[in-house]
Amino acid sequence: MNKKKAMAFLLVSVMAGSMLAGCGSDNASSSNDGSSKSADSSNQDSYTVKILAPGDASTDDCAKISEAASKITEEKFNTKVELTRVGFGSYDQQVNLTLASSEKLDLMYEYCGNVTSAISSGQIVPITDYLDSYGSDMKSQISDSDWKCVTFNGDIYGVPANKEKATGWGFAMNKEMADATGIDYSSIKTEEELEPLLEKVKEMYPDVYPIVSNNGSMSLMTDQDDLGGDIGSLESASGDNTTVINYYGTDEYMNEMKLRYDWAQKGLLMPDASTSTENANSLIGAGKGFGRFTNTKPGIEKEMEKEVGKEVVVLEMVKPYTTTTRVDIVWYVPHNSEKPERAVQVLNEIYTNPDLANILINGLEGKHYEFVDKEKGIVNYPEGVNASNTGYTSLPWAWPNETISYIWEGLDSDIWDQIQEFNKDATVSPAKGFAWDNTEVQNEVTACANVVAKYGPALECGSLEPETTIPKFLDELKAAGADTIIAEKQKQLDAWLEANK
Repeated sequence: MNKKKAMAFLLVSVMAGSMLAGCGSDNASSSNDGSSKSADSSNQDSYTVKILAPGDASTDDCAKISEAASKITEEKFNTKVELTRVGFGSYDQQVNLTLASSEKLDLMYEYCGNVTSAISSGQIVPITDYLDSYGSDMKSQISDSDWKCVTFNGDIYGVPANKEKATGWGFAMNKEMADATGIDYSSIKTEEELEPLLEKVKEMYPDVYPIVSNNGSMSLMTDQDDLGGDIGSLESASGDNTTVINYYGTDEYMNEMKLRYDWAQKGLLMPDASTSTENANSLIGAGKGFGRFTNTKPGIEKEMEKEVGKEVVVLEMVKPYTTTTRVDIVWYVPHNSEKPERAVQVLNEIYTNPDLANILINGLEGKHYEFVDKEKGIVNYPEGVNASNTGYTSLPWAWPNETISYIWEGLDSDIWDQIQEFNKDATVSPAKGFAWDNTEVQNEVTACANVVAKYGPALECGSLEPETTIPKFLDELKAAGADTIIAEKQKQLDAWLEANK
């Protein structure tokens, strides 16, 4: 996922940028033995849990998936499942429209927002009172430190996904094209060192963009700790400096933006990258793009290959680290839910029941996947099916618990164990576990988010000249109240550090 996507959608105000507070922590073990027996209640009133999830899928396929999932949930809870999936380019907009309407919605995915904004705007409801009776299995499997990340004033507001909770950053590219250049790309360790490879790709494939954006954004190759979002970061998660700064005012940011702008002038970046609504993997898969900036983790190459439909290689440029924000996917019960307890009940089942999880994650056997090795739970596309025509994109990381899902062919059979080790071995930010509360600076947060949206994506995609633009960017941030946010964040961080000595 893109590190800067969060910044982009903060523009849509408190409600739009709402949904998630991340928090890095240890990964609790997952169970494969089904769901809470205390919630087994087939004599409940009939109810339909409506789920909004990201990813490309046809309406017809979603209907069939919903029917298959409902066979499990109806038998156990007298509850149907109605699934809607929306592509990433439109997902945030669809969430905002649904939450602003009276349309019923029971469960939704969110990535990299701020839980306090979601709470204060009334977009999500607490689930604390429902966990013991309707979510006891996932409650026991999720670590205390993870629960703290979605807790505010003593109430739990979401369920953190069981996935990687650290990240590295790097460059993903079409392996066939990269090999054809004859360049030893294995020696590339920094963003700057990419340039000869990109120039060779441009020379050999003039109709291919060497670098494409992902829905109008490009990740930054940095290990800054954004301390839960909004303005104010630690410059590096790998150091011990706990001074909150404006990262956009650092030499590191200026130098990276200069590089991106230079590349844009040389035709190495996709034109109009900051305004594009196209998915980077789709562009690479269609032969329009060579590579993209991406997060790194175990299995990232094969995960991308399912979407791209071509062999991918990823170059690591920033070593894995973990911060507050790295619990970056949370499932919420929106205020539009008519029966939040039933939503939690189904969420618990998705988190703990492999049969249900695999239907929602991978679709239907024989149509969207087939077993390569059933005993080991290894799957691949059926004959004639690929990433471009599946009708139901498999995105295990976007669901509550990918570690109980099937493993796609090409991934190591112990991939879920690798994820656990990845989390364990990552560099830990000195502020990991700190939860930022922006309720006292909401006006400033909204104003600064508008400024970031105005300049950030365009700078990061090489569309604006940085030496003249960044001073304007910083002046407007200052006028919008960035110093006030940073001061408040520093005060909260200092108090947290003192309490956690």
